[in-house]
Amino acid sequence: MPLRLKKEISEEEFYEHFCNIKTPHQTLLCFSLKEDDKTLWKLWGHAYNNPGQYHAEILVLREIEDYLMANILNATKYTITWFLSYSPCHCCCDEITNFLMKFQIKIEFNIKAARPYYFDNDKNQKGLKILKKLGVLIKMMDFTDYEECLYLFVDPCMKFTAWPDLEVQSIANKMIFHHLFSKEDDRLDYHSFPIDDSFPVHTIAASDFESQVLVDKIPPGDPNKTPDKKDFAILLPYLEKQFQSLTRTRRNLIASDSEFNYNIPESYNSALSPDIFPLRGTLSYHPK
Repeated sequence: MPLRLKKEISEEEFYEHFCNIKTPHQTLLCFSLKEDDKTLWKLWGHAYNNPGQYHAEILVLREIEDYLMANILNATKYTITWFLSYSPCHCCCDEITNFLMKFQIKIEFNIKAARPYYFDNDKNQKGLKILKKLGVLIKMMDFTDYEECLYLFVDPCMKFTAWPDLEVQSIANKMIFHHLFSKEDDRLDYHSFPIDDSFPVHTIAASDFESQVLVDKIPPGDPNKTPDKKDFAILLPYLEKQFQSLTRTRRNLIASDSEFNYNIPESYNSALSPDIFPLRGTLSYHPK
């Protein structure tokens, strides 16, 4: 069943789909909706894409829309949080945009993705930029986000175990996102979207999870901030270590079923050796 309400995912599902160094050919979305500042969720569950029919994002949006249509007067603000195995494609971005424009209420929409989905596609880039303009928080998942997802959607008593290269891959993904949102794009017609404070769509910097549960963790900063020297210091040794392996296996990778793109954003060329490619930082896949 593509969508399951009030159902956790298994530990195996979590590590298979959210591990950012794996390449599952399916999208998994864990979601929650709550009213005002209440702790308990009014709607939650998870969904997989239905191959050849609907993406997981569309299935969840329809469920949330049905709930809001029936309960629109129960709250003055709603918070929607998604944990996605891949960032939304341009079609799903369009659907999210239409959803936000439809409901004249305050909606805090948070999207946390384990890996980028075809960031070299102009339409995908445009769709994500529009969502950001509308106030949607979009970020690539880091250690704290994985810990949160496991706690909320798998088992609150289970301890998250990081896989090798999680931090490096998260930083590489964050760099790609920063590159996307730092680029000027004159093709976006921002005049078509309200920019005054009365516009009902807003976002928050982070979920309440860090302050309520992970009190010993430092809350993440701006997910789209400029990567600093510390990020490069962590990433560079990994890239150098993997370069020889990548060179030997590149031909086999290109011959596989997935489409790969090894180009690192130009804004990072000055910080990285020009002949080094991120092993997984800018790979693109077709899971949907």
